[in-house]
Amino acid sequence: MLIRGTSGDDTLTGTERSDEMYGSNGRDYLNGLGGNDTMYGGRRNDHIDGGRGDDWIRGGEGHDELHGAAGDDTLYGSTGNDDIEAGSGNDRLSGGIGRDELDGGSGDDRLFGGRGNDELDGGNGADLLGGGDGDDTLDGGNGDDVLIGGAGADIFEFDELSGFDRIEDFEFGVDRIDVEEFEFANFAAMLETGTEVGDDVVFTLDRGTEITVLNASLDDFGARDFILA
Repeated sequence: MLIRGTSGDDTLTGTERSDEMYGSNGRDYLNGLGGNDTMYGGRRNDHIDGGRGDDWIRGGEGHDELHGAAGDDTLYGSTGNDDIEAGSGNDRLSGGIGRDELDGGSGDDRLFGGRGNDELDGGNGADLLGGGDGDDTLDGGNGDDVLIGGAGADIFEFDELSGFDRIEDFEFGVDRIDVEEFEFANFAAMLETGTEVGDDVVFTLDRGTEITVLNASLDDFGARDFILA
């Protein structure tokens, strides 16, 4: 079903089938319910819930809130400072332009920050996080994740039982690894957890948290590269 909003602030509700929904020019609320929906927020600050099904959601202009819920969803914030939550399923999230917050939820997700200083949280599952341009914060969450900071001064965050994660593009003296949750006494104590494996360094922080930094040696690291407290 094709559902279009007006120039005002609309509330649009889909069906249990696959709908195509357009929010237009106001501050709109779109709820797709069931089905594989295609949803456009349009201009202004919109709130879009995909509902059940494999949905394609684009926020458009404005500071939008996008929620994928169940299903394998594709969510794109476009311009503005957007809040994007995928929910369950294997989802693809893209912030676009602006300071965006992306949360993959459960499932094996792909998160791309785009342009701006973004916050990416993979949630549960084996995720791929790419910060893009800007000073980004990347937290893979639980599961074995691949982290790519991109351009800018990026922070890679880790908690207990984060999984076996890989940082592919760590820039020494610019990027930082946040291990504050592990309460290391000093830089030397953190460095003792590291082992050189081929061309990489593997930090084993606990039984459930391992960080592999590609193309690195232990001598490359300095205290500036870590957040300890």
